[in-house]
Amino acid sequence: MRRCFLAAAALCAVLSALVLAVPGLRFSALLLLCLAALSVVAALLGRRARRALAALLCVGLVCFLGLEALVVSGAKGTQAEDDVSWVLVLGAGVHGTQPSLMLRVRLDAALAFLADRPGIPVVVSGCQGRGEDISEAECMFRYLTAHGIDAARVWKEERATSTRTNFTYAAELVAARDLDPTAAFAYVTNDFHVYRAGVIAGVPQAYGVAAKLPRTAYYDALEFNYFIREAFALANELLFRMDLDL
Repeated sequence: MRRCFLAAAALCAVLSALVLAVPGLRFSALLLLCLAALSVVAALLGRRARRALAALLCVGLVCFLGLEALVVSGAKGTQAEDDVSWVLVLGAGVHGTQPSLMLRVRLDAALAFLADRPGIPVVVSGCQGRGEDISEAECMFRYLTAHGIDAARVWKEERATSTRTNFTYAAELVAARDLDPTAAFAYVTNDFHVYRAGVIAGVPQAYGVAAKLPRTAYYDALEFNYFIREAFALANELLFRMDLDL
């Protein structure tokens, strides 16, 4: 039995190294490394302790599957009962002055959503982070206006550092512009992030617009990685409500 656990640990360690070499899959590599460590621990434990560890892992797996089901359930977005009064695009990484892949698909989804709603404003929210030459909000402003959105409709919020502050500061900005922040609004984010973002928003009038990656083998692997990671991020939100975007 111990040999089986040690073989599993070696396999997970090798897979972790291979996955780590693929850009964007760091979380999956870390998860495999944790499984390798657990396998080593199981190999060193006695029979009773090993059974207790197995029981704990089964409970953890059930909790993970429940959380993952919630993440997947939100991935299609939510349909507003009434038309929305404003739109919020949640910030993501910027490479220099250009949107990252995740941010670009959010912006493209926002453009598609705004195409049939020419009169409503859009709030772009995100500060300037490490390695970014401009704020995320400024990057989004440039992208949307370059793709035909009237600059007067795009309101920049450049203080937010997390999903929670995206919602908080956007509501303050909307109120300062004499628009009711409690009116129905839409938020645009990646499909795997829609459910948790809705939990963080904490209001029934927030409707998620899901941005999806293109379908390629690499992007599918990237999506799988983010969907797995999001279950852990959701657990963090439900248990600790920490401003930590895992």
